[in-house]
Amino acid sequence: MWVFIVNPAAGNGRGAATFERLQKTLAYQQMQVQYYYTDYEGHAEEIAHSLITNPDVTAVIVVGGDGTIHEVMNGLGHHKLPIGFIPGGSGNDFARGVGIKGCPEEILESLTHSEELSPYWLGTYRIDDKKERYFVNSMGIGFDAATAHKANHSSYKKLFNKLRFGTGSYVLALLQVLTTFKPATLEITLDGEKRMVENCWLISVGNHPYYGGGMKIMPNAAIQPDKFSVLLVHSLPKWKVLALFLTVFAGKHEKIRGVELLEASYLTVTSNIPIHIQIDGQTTTCMKSEIKKGDDSVSVIPSK
Repeated sequence: MWVFIVNPAAGNGRGAATFERLQKTLAYQQMQVQYYYTDYEGHAEEIAHSLITNPDVTAVIVVGGDGTIHEVMNGLGHHKLPIGFIPGGSGNDFARGVGIKGCPEEILESLTHSEELSPYWLGTYRIDDKKERYFVNSMGIGFDAATAHKANHSSYKKLFNKLRFGTGSYVLALLQVLTTFKPATLEITLDGEKRMVENCWLISVGNHPYYGGGMKIMPNAAIQPDKFSVLLVHSLPKWKVLALFLTVFAGKHEKIRGVELLEASYLTVTSNIPIHIQIDGQTTTCMKSEIKKGDDSVSVIPSK
């Protein structure tokens, strides 16, 4: 039995529209299917967790955005249920990261005919000594998280989603946050090596290159079992930060002085004041974060 977890609200209704298209296909109609719609934040995680002990489940197909796949991965954990993803959100960076391309009908057809599974190594994080959780795409601390927070709570996000230009809300929020954001001094430990970073704009940690709806923030990142890519941006004037984000889609920002691209399997970030943090696009604040590469892989159904 194939189980579909559908977030109808993803992408300002794109999740629901995508699933309605899938239901009309011959591929869907020939499958043994059970589907669930999510009704509230955290619901996808609850649904996924409930499937762990069901021996009849062949695979879980997620129809939604990066927030939905984040919840499903946390619900399943390292249980070996294969996971497929059909993007229906505003950013869809997970789809970019694992190479999912094509229209929803093509992706579904490809999923049902895939004979091999691809390993995908999640990251784990703990903030302010709370419960450890998984992240799928990336985490960001500082300026990018403040920008994501602004975009998520903006009045214009729905408009950009309707226009199928989810990155637009991020870019507009970036320009707004840039005028008032103040870099912080952070204590960072990378694989046991401690350093103080003054005038730190942001730290990003990723399992693949993309975030913010297609920004190639960590151009050298690769899906791998033991290392993250880490982007550190510090000691830059505001105009250079703007230049950084103007070049980020092409992945050329690594040449800017004050931009460091590193690798690590374990890191901690500590601030003496609450600082914005984003996890797969969802935002909060914290003073300490602990991030490490997951010990095991989940199984993703490739779609190519």
